[in-house]
Amino acid sequence: MALDIKLIEAFAVIVRTCSLTKAEALTGISKSTLSRHLQRLEEDLGVELIERSSRRVVPTEAGKAFYIRCESLLLEMGGRLELARAEVQELSSGGKGRLCILAENHFTTTFVCHVTRQFLARYSNIVCELYAAGRPDSPRVEDADCYICSEAPDLPNVIAKLIGRLSYGLYASPIYARRQGLPSDPRELVKHERIALREPDSASQTTLHSQQTSHPYISRSIIETNDYWVMKTFCVDGLGIALLPDFFVQPEIRHGSLIPVLPAWKPEMRRIFCAYHRQRYGSKKLKSFIDLVAQSVGDIPTFNNYVATSATIIPEVTPD
Repeated sequence: MALDIKLIEAFAVIVRTCSLTKAEALTGISKSTLSRHLQRLEEDLGVELIERSSRRVVPTEAGKAFYIRCESLLLEMGGRLELARAEVQELSSGGKGRLCILAENHFTTTFVCHVTRQFLARYSNIVCELYAAGRPDSPRVEDADCYICSEAPDLPNVIAKLIGRLSYGLYASPIYARRQGLPSDPRELVKHERIALREPDSASQTTLHSQQTSHPYISRSIIETNDYWVMKTFCVDGLGIALLPDFFVQPEIRHGSLIPVLPAWKPEMRRIFCAYHRQRYGSKKLKSFIDLVAQSVGDIPTFNNYVATSATIIPEVTPD
């Protein structure tokens, strides 16, 4: 039979003070209640623990042995409870726990990695899990604490907070420019090879806009992929023109491995969302992370420092 902890606490304080009166003053529990707790404990154990007299209470030999064990137990329990209290308070304050972050692939190694690194510098006791979306081992959107994406998910109880917008542009490598030349007008894109992003949720035609007019982005796709890093790699290697986030290609622009194509023509800016489950937004660590993401969007061009350069020499192809 499991012993009631309040009976053990009553016994320990009686032995410690050697008096029911002092025990009552120390705990605020009446002498009659303490006496009942002691009697019930003795009945549960089947042994007398205290020798009672009119002036004081003295533990029996069995009571002394049991008291030593009880004091050790209560000290350990008190320490564990304090540890649990501190842990709960840290979790409540957002200073401890886990944070599951899901992000579209072109955000992960550039933008979201940088924000996560800043977040961990502030909250070193939080374990962050960062997943690229769209992979077999990726968590579902509704299972992640935060989903950073360009399209707001339409899911029950999932709120999408707009935190910024991304500009896109057309890019090619000097290798491609030397081999194929570059268009001077969007109508000439139909003659050029295109490295295209395959997006399962989007079947709409991309439209390019200048200050005066608009024109559909039409060209011949030779490569399709669902990964922006693959697009940029093929683009740097000179296989075609790619529509890429402007921030994503800044290192290559500075390096000279990519150059803008039709820089005066741009598609509509794409929005950036932080999506989260309504019930989880009460978590202070999640609020802190989303606030940090929103604050960092303005500096997104400075976060990507990985330069893609071509190690491939593409031979000249002579038409038959």
